[in-house]
Amino acid sequence: MNRIPTDPFTVDHDEIKPVEQKAAKPATGLRSVPEVNVEEPFAIEDLFFSRTDKRGVIEAYNEVFVRIAGFGGSELQGAPHNIIRHSDMPKAVFWLLWNGLKNGTPVGAYVKNKTKSGKYYWVFAIASPLGNGDFLSVRLKPTSPLLGVVSDLYGEILHAEKSEALSPEDSANRMMGRIQELGFQTYAMFQAHALFEEFEARRKTMGTKQFSDLSNIHTISENASHLRHEIALLSTRFDEAALLIANMKIFAAKLPEGRSTINEIAKNYDLMLRDIRNHLKTLDIQESFDGIWEASRDQNSFFMLCTSHLLEEMCKNFKDEGCLGGKTSKEDETHVLNKLRNTYNTKSISAVVHGIQSTMVIQRRVDFLRRMILGLSTIRIACRVEAGTLRDTAKGLDNIVARLDDFHDEIEEQLEKIQGAVNAILKGVDRSILGESE
Repeated sequence: MNRIPTDPFTVDHDEIKPVEQKAAKPATGLRSVPEVNVEEPFAIEDLFFSRTDKRGVIEAYNEVFVRIAGFGGSELQGAPHNIIRHSDMPKAVFWLLWNGLKNGTPVGAYVKNKTKSGKYYWVFAIASPLGNGDFLSVRLKPTSPLLGVVSDLYGEILHAEKSEALSPEDSANRMMGRIQELGFQTYAMFQAHALFEEFEARRKTMGTKQFSDLSNIHTISENASHLRHEIALLSTRFDEAALLIANMKIFAAKLPEGRSTINEIAKNYDLMLRDIRNHLKTLDIQESFDGIWEASRDQNSFFMLCTSHLLEEMCKNFKDEGCLGGKTSKEDETHVLNKLRNTYNTKSISAVVHGIQSTMVIQRRVDFLRRMILGLSTIRIACRVEAGTLRDTAKGLDNIVARLDDFHDEIEEQLEKIQGAVNAILKGVDRSILGESE
């Protein structure tokens, strides 16, 4: 069983040896700097990164990181990343971070860091495994309302860690329970939502144009959610219709005449209802999630696309900066950033392609469902005709037929909503292929 890598944010400094020269780092005096409740300001445009080895030892970074953290380049090179850890951070966050990275999963998280002078600053960090044992974290300034919610949550979890002596894993489970109460089934769902919120809040503050791919994925995601809702309502309608037909069978058993005809109509209607209800299951686009790192494909697309755009911007900014990381060069670090950006871009495209395929399948199944309901309507008409011939001997049957008419009207309305959602998804897909915005 693979052990979760040593947490670079909690490991003791003495356990980490410098990667390069001896002079690279003993950061002994740094941890004694008292924290002050003063925020270190930085611009919304600022993006910064750091690359560490599997032990969490800093190997490379950019000038923005140096400026905000307040450390000199010589202090950062070869130092453990936990020199910027703030005491307000619960261990749960870092347990989740390393649990994800160890499984090859990128992790997004809100992190409160500490500067050399003891001030604090918040970031939304996206940590990614590079496949060679190294990890790269890109950070942006969080400005969405979600930051306040997370800050309160961290305070609650930190208090529980101290008062109940929770282990990091138990604390992570506690935090996951609270995240689920916020409406996110898995951590991957939460981090995708949080990154998109922060990405869009930053974009709006900077006054930049919305990215067409994110806009279209948002359209697809919103309508996929609407589609799931309408399909669930449709299934409920058919369940109610099954009860109505059961009443028709009971009514037929009491008829002095025409019993067999009505019973046969009810039987045929019931058989077709079962076929339709089984077909509805093929329209169920709900995805099952077994672990905390699973999310829907559109949510994964949000995460991958936002990160890809941030890395693109990071690469452009880095051209005007110096690379302060020891033996590494600007060319080498630019290559690392570009390669990681391309990886995210490829994964997001894969998710979009799967969404296209799934939507086309749903479109065909909705068309088939319409034909099945048309056949069901034919049986309903036969029932109405038979009820007319029985007249006074079948009092009460008219009421059942009227309820069936209402049911079919509701179904038609529901199908129109489903078709509208499918059409909106297809339009979003077309815009994505053409690179257009709404």
